[in-house]
Amino acid sequence: MKMNFALTEEHEMLRDAAARLFQAESSAARVRAAEDRGFDPALYRALGEFGAFALRQAGGGGTLLEASLISEELGRSLGSVPFAEAIVATRLLSLLPGEAAAAWLARVDDGALVTLVTDPTPSRRRMANGGMAADGILLLENGRIVIASGAAERFGENLAFGSSLAWVGDGGENVVLAEGAEAVSAYEAVLEEWKILQASMLNGLARRALELAAEYATERHAFGRAIGSYQGIAHPLADAISEVEGAQLLLRKAIWAHARGRDDAGALTSMAYWWATQAAARATAKSLHTFGGYGVSLEYDIQLYYRRAKAWSLLAGDPRQELLRAGRRLWLGEAAQRIDAGEVTLEFSFGEEAETHAARVRRFFEDNLTPELRAKAHHSVAGYDAGLHRKLAAEGLLFPHWPREAGGSGQSLYDYYAGIEQFSLQGWEHMTGPITNSVGDIVHRFATTDAHRRAVREMADGDALGCLGFSEPSGGSDIFAAKTRADRDGDGNWIINGSKIFTTSANLAKYCFLLARTDPAKAKHAGLTIFLVPLDAPGVDIQAVETLQDERTNIVYLSDVRISDDCRIGEVDGALSVMAAMLKTEHGSGDQYRHGHALMLRVAAAWAKDAERDGRPLLEDSDAIARLAMATTHGEVSKVLCHRAIWMMAEDIDNRYWGPMAKVFATEIFNRDSLDLMDLAAPESLAAGHSGLGGVEIGYRQSIGTTIYGGTSEVQRSLIAEQALALPKSRS
Repeated sequence: MKMNFALTEEHEMLRDAAARLFQAESSAARVRAAEDRGFDPALYRALGEFGAFALRQAGGGGTLLEASLISEELGRSLGSVPFAEAIVATRLLSLLPGEAAAAWLARVDDGALVTLVTDPTPSRRRMANGGMAADGILLLENGRIVIASGAAERFGENLAFGSSLAWVGDGGENVVLAEGAEAVSAYEAVLEEWKILQASMLNGLARRALELAAEYATERHAFGRAIGSYQGIAHPLADAISEVEGAQLLLRKAIWAHARGRDDAGALTSMAYWWATQAAARATAKSLHTFGGYGVSLEYDIQLYYRRAKAWSLLAGDPRQELLRAGRRLWLGEAAQRIDAGEVTLEFSFGEEAETHAARVRRFFEDNLTPELRAKAHHSVAGYDAGLHRKLAAEGLLFPHWPREAGGSGQSLYDYYAGIEQFSLQGWEHMTGPITNSVGDIVHRFATTDAHRRAVREMADGDALGCLGFSEPSGGSDIFAAKTRADRDGDGNWIINGSKIFTTSANLAKYCFLLARTDPAKAKHAGLTIFLVPLDAPGVDIQAVETLQDERTNIVYLSDVRISDDCRIGEVDGALSVMAAMLKTEHGSGDQYRHGHALMLRVAAAWAKDAERDGRPLLEDSDAIARLAMATTHGEVSKVLCHRAIWMMAEDIDNRYWGPMAKVFATEIFNRDSLDLMDLAAPESLAAGHSGLGGVEIGYRQSIGTTIYGGTSEVQRSLIAEQALALPKSRS
């Protein structure tokens, strides 16, 4: 199977049907009416008639993804029922042997409510969501599954559950349904499933809160403008929607991992649950803040989302405990119960063909990286080796996704990205290749002359590199404010004057993909043209710009550089259409920056396995393992966002914010985690270099630049706000 993030038509129909049910049975008025009791019996009956509680019964035929989709829609409507608890309690009853469990299951099928204790910590008093309304409460007690009825004790006033919460009392009727290791495993497995469904509810809730905030920010005006046009409003919401979409994708990846029987399924479940609790809390807080003073008014619905987001996150205790569990599952071998998730059509890997290609790349490096080349290896263009580059090209490993007429092998984009990841894993530079890929791909698409086709072939053969000439010293991220001029010389040729900065690999490249102003009388975006400028042309001067990331970039000065019209790419004054095509290839740029974060994490985790603190192994320290697990969770969110952007490009899906979202999240979280991992590993983390903890130190220095290169985070956030949340333009 190849990568696939799309729901099937049947899934979409199920989700739509669930949405209609909640619109009818869980309106804002119904949620408010149920607040005191915390339970809406009419909604519970409607869900039973919908088949929601039978969905995950043994033999019921429903998949975990289907249950997750219904949960997500319930979250959007703040449905006043213990939904996730009821689904997994019903599933548990259907899995247990014996007449008592079968009798209770029959009662559930007739409309009874059974919930369960989601925090089975032996030392704690046991609480159940929906316990006051439930006919029975399942709990794990001394290795036995017990169902309690008739002795629930009201929890008291609380954040968001009304009178629904209950302590499990000791005076009622307790019936043992099962005992022993298999019973304990069954209970633990449904708790894992509960985390998936509860996280789905949080994701749906958070998404709806952000939609409400965006609607309000579009309607509410201040100082003559919609408040959503101010970056102080738009950018926090853009960050929040990025986190929430990442949470949804990570959760679906956990479901996929269970369905595929992967070893990392348990860790992914813990990470997805913890991240959903954090993302929902931040999203609802930012959403409420958007409403200003109205947000804290009980008249407005947004406060319901704010309260419910936190309340739903605490039913299993402190969410940080799940983060610790993720760490123990990742590094200490703690086993996790597998969930029988059913079939999924989702696919989060690049696919078997891409894995085969990645193996070819890995073998190439194993066979060709001599001790001399390994000594030369560097993350920046300083690690470029022309001989090895040509060998990679000869083996078809540079640009395998290019069409055959362009010198490629006609393979998939997934193959290309799987191969690039191997460059990073092998410690080889992966800057010159992706930059040249961007240049060569677009030149091929717009090729109209022999010069174009020759340049593409040189790049494909490994004989030439490309670089990007967009940014200028005075323009920064506003590339369309270019002042570099290209004027006709009267013979049909062009004379270029100006300068370009941050032209990474220009010192090695043969061609510069250059943006120049060809008609200053036209509007800012209209009077620009793209040229493929040979950097060996007279009048080109390349000077080094050294950066704190231990990388060289360049400034390119162009003084009366004369080029033929054959070097022009696209129409005169038609740069906008060429740039639009190039931006599509740039949607995967976040994945390039993600590799630095992944390398830093690998280095930190390897160090932590052997490190000690206060005479004990570091990984026995809960603070240390939680911080490593947090950074790893961030890395997983980055990965699913970046891979979705790659899938979008590979399948030619029209979306304008998945790429910017991936880039912003991947780079900002890289910077944030680098700060914390430097602290965690101090003072050893002060050591520079590329071996040992030098990988954390260089990650710290690299990370800040990634938030600037390829379009600053501020520019990208504006795009996300406009495209993902339909907010007004936040720049002019």
